[in-house]
Amino acid sequence: MSDARDNGKGALPAQRSRPGHPARTGPRLTAGLVSVILLAGGTTALAATAARSAARGPSVIVCGGYAACDASGDTSHGYAAHAGVSYWRMFAGNECTNYAAYVESAVLGAVTPGYLLGNAGQWAATAAAHGVVVNNVPSAGAVAQWDGGAPGMGSSGHVAVVEKVGPGNRYIVISQQHIGSDSNGYDWTRINAGFPATAWQEWPDHFIHFPVRAGVQPAGGTVGYYNPRSRSYRLQAAPGATFAAIRFRRGEPGAIPLVGDWAGRGTDGTGYYNPRTGWFHLRNRLSAGPSTRAFPFGAPGMVPLAGNWDGRGGAGVGYYDPATGTFHLRNYLSAGPAQYAFRFGPPGMVPLAGDWAGSGRTGIGYYDPATGSFHLRSQLSAGPARYVFRFGPGGMRPLAGSWTGGRADEVGFYDPATGRFHLRDQLSAGPASKEFRFGPRGMVPLSGDWASA
Repeated sequence: MSDARDNGKGALPAQRSRPGHPARTGPRLTAGLVSVILLAGGTTALAATAARSAARGPSVIVCGGYAACDASGDTSHGYAAHAGVSYWRMFAGNECTNYAAYVESAVLGAVTPGYLLGNAGQWAATAAAHGVVVNNVPSAGAVAQWDGGAPGMGSSGHVAVVEKVGPGNRYIVISQQHIGSDSNGYDWTRINAGFPATAWQEWPDHFIHFPVRAGVQPAGGTVGYYNPRSRSYRLQAAPGATFAAIRFRRGEPGAIPLVGDWAGRGTDGTGYYNPRTGWFHLRNRLSAGPSTRAFPFGAPGMVPLAGNWDGRGGAGVGYYDPATGTFHLRNYLSAGPAQYAFRFGPPGMVPLAGDWAGSGRTGIGYYDPATGSFHLRSQLSAGPARYVFRFGPGGMRPLAGSWTGGRADEVGFYDPATGRFHLRDQLSAGPASKEFRFGPRGMVPLSGDWASA
């Protein structure tokens, strides 16, 4: 880029040295101040300030630096530990091209191209010439690409990873490497549509949709429901589907359904908890049949949870005691003591589990049915909530999932009176990003990753 935000250099067959990068200057430093304040405080008022700043200008920094992005509800995708490795024959290290190649292949499961993509500004044309879908439509997981010589960009162009897409494609959130003045050269930035290309950071020229390996699908985004009367599951096979392609019956009277990646294979299975006995019954497959694992954990009458509490593989289980407001979480799918036990929030709330930080580790939270407010915390310990906001009216049935296909989870709610799902792609107050009806009224809502099943 011309003001040294990034030189966009990819790997060249006869060249392996990495060019230098002068420090970035320009208007983004002002927007960055809002993000620094947000990371320090994280209050609803400051979040609103950032939202107003984003609405007024072309872009705003969401977070800067690996540690800050990992802690703020976003993620660095672990690039610090992999930056020394060349991906897709790009220059290793603080390079936009190597970072994008790493996330696409190692995180999202994209097929490694059998050809050299070149510098960042060449990626779109090269990929399109080899049959990859390249267009002007953003999607989570796509590569955002700026041509070489585009306003504000250097002759070699720039690439980044699309993390989120706003309603109606009104904005995108990208993660990008090789941004001169940011810590580690790394940040997440929200870019608003409709601004001239002369304003930093302008809308990308192209979006590149690299195909994923067989059996690999972008995470999350699918919902379903459990019918307690018929003890049947109805699940979307793909985000946005209006029909239940996955159907089966499983459970027993009074069972509370569960969803989790019990086998650690990247696809969720289902299960249920019997509140009369305190037993968990889990099955790896999305079908009727016997439990893969069945065991007691805790006293009867609890509210069950599932999550990858230690970030090391498959999901573990847990329960919330509504009488005390205490969470009890276990890493293993077996009877035994809880690895984490702590109180978070008042008694009588509706517990939640979700990877709010996109770190690979599940955090906890609760929904207050009296106020319609969400209280979310990434750390598995007592302490203040990292996110507090109202979304929707009281008395709804909350759920969590990755609606945009990114690494971090967002929240939503199901209205039992209408059978409609209301999903929001930000952990803040505001309107739903997606609203749709799926199934009849009065069901128990579910969310999970079933696309690769």
